[in-house]
Amino acid sequence: MSVDHYENFPVASILLPPYLKAAVRAIYAFARTADDIADEGDATPEQRLLALDQYNNALDDIEANIDSQEKLFRDLATIIRQYQLPIGAFHDLISAFKQDVVTKRYQNFEDLLDYCKRSANPVGRLMLHLYQAASPQNMSDSDAI
Repeated sequence: MSVDHYENFPVASILLPPYLKAAVRAIYAFARTADDIADEGDATPEQRLLALDQYNNALDDIEANIDSQEKLFRDLATIIRQYQLPIGAFHDLISAFKQDVVTKRYQNFEDLLDYCKRSANPVGRLMLHLYQAASPQNMSDSDAI
C-alpha cells in the first residue's frame, strides 16, 4: 500500500547517527504501513482488522525465528535481533492501530492515555532501546511525554 504523506521523518532522519538510520527506517516502515492499513483507503473495518492481524502474525513469526517472504518483515526482524528490541512494543502499535479502526472518539482522558500507551509510548521506548538508553527512568520520562 503506497500512500503519500507529509511526514517529519525525512527531516528528522538527518539528525540520526548514521548507524541508526537503517533501524529507524525499518521501524518507521512497519509503523507507517500498519497505520495506513488502519487509516487509509477504502477497505472495510473487517478487512483492516484482518490485515493488522497478519502484521501480528508476522511479529509472532519474527519472535519464533521464522523467515518472512516480505522485505518489510525481513528488515524488521534483522533490526529487532540486532538491537534486541522488545517485540511487545510492535504488538502494542498494532493494538493501537486496530483501535484506530473501531474507535473514533474517546470518552475521557484516561481512555486517550490508554491509547497513547500503545501508540506513542512504544515508539519512544524503541528509540531508547536503539540508543541503549532504556533505563527505567528514561522509559518513564519518555512515556510521560
